[in-house]
Amino acid sequence: MTDKKKLQELYGEITDSESVTIFVAPPIRFTHKQSDYLYLLYKEIFTSARYEVKSLKTLSHFKPLLNQLSGKSSILHYHWLEIRSLYSLPIFLYKFIFILFYKWAGGKLVWTVHNKMPLDVKHQRINFLFRRWMAKNAALLHIQCRAPIPEISRFYGVDESKFRVIPHPKFPPKLMPRAAAIEAINHRFDVHIKVQDRLFLMIGHISEYKGIIEVCEIFKSEPIQKKLIIAGPVKKGQMKYYKTLRRISKSSENIILIPQFINEESVPEFMNAPDYLIFNFKNVITSGGVHLAMSYQKSAILPETDCMKELNGENFHFFKTSEELKELIRSC
Repeated sequence: MTDKKKLQELYGEITDSESVTIFVAPPIRFTHKQSDYLYLLYKEIFTSARYEVKSLKTLSHFKPLLNQLSGKSSILHYHWLEIRSLYSLPIFLYKFIFILFYKWAGGKLVWTVHNKMPLDVKHQRINFLFRRWMAKNAALLHIQCRAPIPEISRFYGVDESKFRVIPHPKFPPKLMPRAAAIEAINHRFDVHIKVQDRLFLMIGHISEYKGIIEVCEIFKSEPIQKKLIIAGPVKKGQMKYYKTLRRISKSSENIILIPQFINEESVPEFMNAPDYLIFNFKNVITSGGVHLAMSYQKSAILPETDCMKELNGENFHFFKTSEELKELIRSC
């Protein structure tokens, strides 16, 4: 187990070739240079003379194998690996077959472990089997914090020495006056937030594991001046959860639901407007939203997990139980 500051150091352990192609899956979103995790993670490598970074779309999963068979040096770095439903199984198997052949041909794998298991998905057993195969066959495993390494190494049956810690990349903040941010949100999304309101934000995909409904139940008994903003698209397979959330939000004047993808232009508006960000996720190792809050130096209410405590955010308020969460919201 070793701490690394950059991906180049991790890749340098695997190959000594002077020219290496890094295949990255899922694809990097080059259209979101201020907010895409993968773009920010690979930003410094794009100008490297040694490494050439290529995004890997679904149909192009054969390319690493062809590269390997041609005798060129490459690394396949997989960042998210999950089967969300049986309908997606054929697509996943297509990808996995080429990953398998690439490995058999002598290719080098790296896997980033974002969470112990996929969140809010069925078919846990089949997900576990594929993830365990990836953990055992990867040359190295990338993780963003040290605390969960012993548990994950036992879970997948791999040695702790296989892990490399590289923290989440920093998001570049774009600061603006709070009043201007609120005005922009009101205009773009046809809502009616007041500058004098005490604003709490839950941002990102709407999904059950984030515990959004539990937070809504707390706000139903809070003063009208305290408003909870929920902003983000509904995650695939979470429509039933969203409908319950929508019903709750319609019955409460201080819950504002914006179930839309927040484009890069609007992210600074949402990050400059609130007084607090709230995170109520379960079984999560790391969260991009928490790092976004850190970049904007926002106060955040979040669960006291090992990885979150490693961040040492100056404005972080931790809770262990639902009662502690309720008390934090009421005292803010």
